[in-house]
Amino acid sequence: MKNRNWTTIGHDQILEILGKAVELDRMSHSFVITGIESVGKMTVALDIAKAANCEISNTEQRPCGECSQCQRIQSGYHTDVFIYDLEIKDGTSGQLSTTITMEQLREDFLKQIHRKPFEGKTRVFIIASADLMRLEQSNILLKTLEEPPDDTIIILLATGTENLLETIVSRCQLLQLKPASTEKIMEVISDSDFHTEIERNKIARLARGRIGWAIRASGDSTVVMDLEKYLDSVESAVTGSLEDRFEFSRVLAMRFREDTRIGMYDMDLMLTWWRDLLMLSIDSDMEIVNISRRTTMEDILRSLTTAEIVKAISQVRIALDNIQKNLNPRLVCDNMMLKFPVTTISSS
Repeated sequence: MKNRNWTTIGHDQILEILGKAVELDRMSHSFVITGIESVGKMTVALDIAKAANCEISNTEQRPCGECSQCQRIQSGYHTDVFIYDLEIKDGTSGQLSTTITMEQLREDFLKQIHRKPFEGKTRVFIIASADLMRLEQSNILLKTLEEPPDDTIIILLATGTENLLETIVSRCQLLQLKPASTEKIMEVISDSDFHTEIERNKIARLARGRIGWAIRASGDSTVVMDLEKYLDSVESAVTGSLEDRFEFSRVLAMRFREDTRIGMYDMDLMLTWWRDLLMLSIDSDMEIVNISRRTTMEDILRSLTTAEIVKAISQVRIALDNIQKNLNPRLVCDNMMLKFPVTTISSS
């Protein structure tokens, strides 16, 4: 890879593709970037924006990261780069809604996209969580993708393509970001002065391929502390009384009301916890994600069968699917917790 000025880390193959397009001046006008949360989708999108607006004449060195265009995009002050967050939030009704309304798409997105660049060469529109778009929103976007303005790039960020219209995906260049290996994440955070190698290994495993999360965790100890606190509550609920389970369900449902992505993240952490139990039930020497919880998990396994763990994993997946279908979060969480197997943990 000729250009080392990309901000993106750990996705060399993607950067090779983009770098070649920039070098040949054949950048696509529309992208779909997929991958798990914190894997680097927004970073790639901003790198594309910088490459499209970079002032340096040598295309092989775009983005340079140093010109005023690159720096303004990186700092979030560029007037030609628009970020629309389709993050789902839950209101008092318990139903899901998006932060970008139909009116905003019509009045802002459609109005802005047909204007000429103000300070750069290319206007870039980044739509985060694009897989949460409703049909009406998707159709508005589709019309724009069919005839995109020459000096415009549209970038859709999504966890996958399953919930995007096939006609939208077919009109975009698809960039699929894969989770980084534990070794790669260890390499990325190796310069951290605040962690021993053991601690960095723990962060790398907890990151589960998400370089962005690992970087935050390596610079902020509260990130891991919050994760551990949440997993403490998972263990207490699963091994506790029926009242404990309902209280956990209440808090989890409240997290969905505050920010659905946080709720989904919490559910994903729970899924990883159950998967670790499954790995240990199959092979006690298996390396797990939550390495600091091995002893506790081995204790919990004394009252669980492998079949029960598999059923619990299935219940979490069903709950995640039901949340995506806009079912009431509290009812979904209650049902999931009720169907978890009864287990215990020793007081020692």
